[in-house]
Order: sequence, then structure tokens, then C-alpha cells
Amino acid sequence: MGRTRLALAAGIAAIATSALIATTGLAQGPNRTSLHLVATVQEGAGFQPKHELRRGDQFGFGETITGDDTGIDRGACTVIANTESLCTVGLRLSKGTLSAQSVVSLNGRPGSKTLWAVTGGTGAYDGARGTAVVTDVPGKPSTDIQIALKP
Repeated sequence: MGRTRLALAAGIAAIATSALIATTGLAQGPNRTSLHLVATVQEGAGFQPKHELRRGDQFGFGETITGDDTGIDRGACTVIANTESLCTVGLRLSKGTLSAQSVVSLNGRPGSKTLWAVTGGTGAYDGARGTAVVTDVPGKPSTDIQIALKP
């Protein structure tokens, strides 16, 4: 995997992370809260190795978050297989924080969706748990995020 593919992988992870913060089409019950966010890649906020990705390598990303809440996110991924990485992300939003985790494909395609587990939060999102669907927006350096939080 060359540097271009590594940059693409970091972008895919970032996009997937962004999508983590929104819920596109998830069932909404009476005790669910949904958030719709858009994540836009921040230049210079990430890191990646200078060689082709291999198991154990790490890369990171950062994005600006807009939508139902605003702020930033920062994420880090560890390559666990030739085509997958385990990623965690933290979102610092105006109303609190959220954290999420997912196994992300390194071969994502524009418009692809990734499911994320929301693993916690603070402030208005204290104790948050739920599911986020992150969708890469084709042709744009942004991700659509739909999050369904349980009470």
C-alpha cells in the first residue's frame, strides 16, 4: 500500500469517524436521541507512517464538526489486518464530549457506510451509548454522521 492509499485510509477513517456522530435511518424509539453531524477534514491534524501500512501501524486524523452540535474530533487507528483498522475517536463538542470505536475498512468507497459504537460521553452526553452511522460524502472532504443515543 503506497502513501496515496495510506492517505486514503486515513481519510476513510476520518470520514467514518465523522459519520459516527449521526444516525441516518436508525430506528428512533421514545427513549432515543439523535444527532446529525458533518465532519470536515482538518489539514495537518493527522499523522501516518512514511511507509506502506502494515499490521501494528498507527495513523490519526482530525476534523471540524458542524450540524446539531459543533466542535472538533480526533481519532487514532491501528492496522489489524491488510484491509482493516481498529479506530477510536473523541469528539469535543460545545455541549460535551462523545467517544466511539469501530473496525474500519481501509478499502472504503465513496458513499460507503461504517457503523460505530458510541462508548461514552460527558456534559449533555454524559454516559452516552448507542450507534453512529458514518457515510463518506462522494466528491467532498467530509462525512455525514448520524448518531442514535440511548438514554
